Amino acid sequence: MEHSEELQRYRYLASKWLDHSITEDELREFNDWYNTNLETPLNIPSSFAATEQVLEARILQKLNDTLEVNAITEDSKYKNGSIKIGWPIRIAIAASILIALGTGLWFYQSQTIAPQLQGVTHTDISPGKNTAMLTFSNGAVIQLSDKRKAVFVTHNKLTYNDGSVAGLGSQDRNIAASELITAVTPKGGTYQVILSDGTRVWLNADSKLSFPSQFTSNKREVSLSGEAYFEVAKNKAKPFVVNYGRAEVEVLGTHFNIMAYKDETASKVTLLEGAVKINNGAEKVVLKPGQQAEISERTGQAIILNNEIDTEQAVAWKDGYFMFANEPVESIMRKIERWYDVSIVYQDNLQDKALWGTVSRYKNVSEVLKRLELTGVVRFKMDNLNGKGKERRIIVMK
Repeated sequence: MEHSEELQRYRYLASKWLDHSITEDELREFNDWYNTNLETPLNIPSSFAATEQVLEARILQKLNDTLEVNAITEDSKYKNGSIKIGWPIRIAIAASILIALGTGLWFYQSQTIAPQLQGVTHTDISPGKNTAMLTFSNGAVIQLSDKRKAVFVTHNKLTYNDGSVAGLGSQDRNIAASELITAVTPKGGTYQVILSDGTRVWLNADSKLSFPSQFTSNKREVSLSGEAYFEVAKNKAKPFVVNYGRAEVEVLGTHFNIMAYKDETASKVTLLEGAVKINNGAEKVVLKPGQQAEISERTGQAIILNNEIDTEQAVAWKDGYFMFANEPVESIMRKIERWYDVSIVYQDNLQDKALWGTVSRYKNVSEVLKRLELTGVVRFKMDNLNGKGKERRIIVMK
């Protein structure tokens, strides 16, 4: 592993350690790195903190909840414009410091730094929630309950995950055989749909899934716009096909994520389990677990196969997180725009800026923006949060 790639990997592990989301295997890897570099001084640029006391305050405030540490060892001292930190708390401090090394574009959760988020009013923007709408081929519409999180399409009726009937008022909604149904999540919405064959589909915000009430043909075919995670029920006699953008995914039974928003430059299919075949015109590619296929939606170019993909990052949205790994600021803001149903306006050009980190999707937007501002790369102004008279906006600045 090259040095830059190694540093990126440990920045990622450091963020997960700070966020309490690190797995046992990842913690073991981080500890191995710590032991390997035990005798190497950890030099922190003096620009990161004006004084040792400031550095201590920034680190220890974050570590108080996880470490029983009262002070940095007395032998910590300045050397050549940097601060030399001792052990045994070094690995914990390393997790905090890694975010500030290199490009300095990692964000973390600190209680002592108070970013000056501009224009915050008493009205904040709440995160998205379980909300979706079903439309039928005959024009009927059902607004799904935001008190439930999933709807089952079974035979001739719809039921929620708690067993109650989904319909018009208290009436059962009879469904014709092979009737076309479209599930739509708005911006700020997510929902789970369980199809008649047992396939589970998680819809992200601003997404649309069209499917028949029952799969009566020799294949199970659906169409997607937006983003969804699929756990496909196995049926060797009936392949499962997802049409999206310029391409389609064909599977028998597997777990995968499709991101195919029209405002993204490329669609991405990430495979977690099993195998899938991507059909892009005459081009066909078979994915293995841990691989991702990318297709430009604007040019229709050949499939780009990515072999080293963090599948956890690809499906973080389903598990309630924003997870960024060297992700462009504009891509991050599109995710925020969809989940919080706000408009994004750029005051400055940030096309060459990228961020790393993890933060919950279930925090108010001001909290997410504060975390992003900790990088020192971006600032935000929040405008018209109550939505009166005009759309809610987040203005992005350097």
